[in-house]
Amino acid sequence: MARWLSFFAEYNFQVEFKPGRLNVLADALSRRPDYAVHKADANATGVARTSTPSSSLLDDVRSAYTNDADAKQLKDYFAAPSDKSRQKLAKHLRARVHRYRVHNGLLLDSAVDDNADRIVVPDDRELKLRITYEYHDAPTSGHQGRVV
Repeated sequence: MARWLSFFAEYNFQVEFKPGRLNVLADALSRRPDYAVHKADANATGVARTSTPSSSLLDDVRSAYTNDADAKQLKDYFAAPSDKSRQKLAKHLRARVHRYRVHNGLLLDSAVDDNADRIVVPDDRELKLRITYEYHDAPTSGHQGRVV
């Protein structure tokens, strides 16, 4: 609702109620056969992504890895993987190293439960706030954020 209020705030108009029997044009438009509601495919098993990270955001994630100790260790390991370099990893990373991989300079984590790769976000407060804004609070995101 907030999204529509924001959209219509740009226009100057007045809404008047008209009973359906008097509003013939609107009734005809709302009943067009090509506007019929189609049932969702019962075999569909997911929701399509509506947005992808911008290239500048991905570049910022890549550069922030150098300031995150865990991410730096993992990226160094994947640059030249070996038993010796694996032993240099922190214990908590060594136990989960099989879940990670590097693709296009991004550190990815493969969650066991849904087998989907997720971008590892470095421990950088400003970067996390930016990501939260772009994918949570922005008007084009799936959620309208907080009321301030």
